[in-house]
Amino acid sequence: MKQLSYSFLKLWVKLALFCYYKKIRVEGLANIPKDKPVLFLSNHQNALMDVLLIATSVKKSPWFITRADVFRGKFIKSLFQFLKMIPIYRIRDGKSNLHKNMAIFDQCGELLQSNASMVLFPEANHSLQRRVRPLSKGFTRIIENALEKDPNLELQLVPVGQNYAYPTQVGDSATLCFGEPISVQQYKDSLDLKQKVFENLTRLTTHFPEAEYDEIMHKMGVEGEHYLNPQETNATITKGVFPQRMLKKRNLAPKILRLLFLLWNLPLVFLWRIGLKPKVPEPEFMATFRLGFALFTYPLFYTGVLTVFWNIYNADVAFTAVLSHTAVNLVLVKIGIVSSRLKTEV
Repeated sequence: MKQLSYSFLKLWVKLALFCYYKKIRVEGLANIPKDKPVLFLSNHQNALMDVLLIATSVKKSPWFITRADVFRGKFIKSLFQFLKMIPIYRIRDGKSNLHKNMAIFDQCGELLQSNASMVLFPEANHSLQRRVRPLSKGFTRIIENALEKDPNLELQLVPVGQNYAYPTQVGDSATLCFGEPISVQQYKDSLDLKQKVFENLTRLTTHFPEAEYDEIMHKMGVEGEHYLNPQETNATITKGVFPQRMLKKRNLAPKILRLLFLLWNLPLVFLWRIGLKPKVPEPEFMATFRLGFALFTYPLFYTGVLTVFWNIYNADVAFTAVLSHTAVNLVLVKIGIVSSRLKTEV
């Protein structure tokens, strides 16, 4: 029953992501080993959206290593356990809690020995910056612990690059790049392994060198569809020959479509902007909060519309109203309601 519930939730979230994003492109799924334990190592730009996109893209149901400070309250703990999330404690969570990681490392080792797959964000924090930040030692400690239990464990590391065009806006587009697996048995030194993962992530992700970050960002633009092709973007950065920024081109179509979207969803947009948007703690959580809001409010909204129209008219009219509203939303999102010039947010 638990597995059935998890599968249903996964399908529901995948449908929600399909409706939220203009397009989601997934590359390199064939690189994921099918008969060996896998540790996915991803960059971390967009809070929970990074988690959901990986979870709904791979066939296996992976476990997720998650920062411990979000495990607050019995309900949240139970929910996260159901979602296969495992807490990891950092120094910022208090040095007195770090000893709890030993039990976590043991749990991870047992899971990997059973050929499970796990997801970890080695940057240890999230940021909308378009670069791979220095990697923490957490994932190497998990690997070392797993190898202590089984020195012959054929653990495979699969780097994952996540790239977004307009990460804080509804109607965004995303590209997930699964890189070639790295066998931990080929690396005896954890520093070499860590460097190998870092290098692979910088190839799978748009990566601006820190020293030139502001200058490159000014030339490339803060947002844009070009960020969905990290290899091309990184090659442009290496050559130092930047095209004319798309920001200079006026395009009214996305603005008109976005206005239609706002008017078409006015009651829910009003609730979002007045009730929840002001409570979003930081830009990295904007998409996460918005998707969560939509997952909760749209079923209620459509249930209400269905009930009212059914009572006033009949079942056919009621279902037609709900399906028509859904279809128009989907068409508007897929056509494109965002652009780099847009400064307002839904």
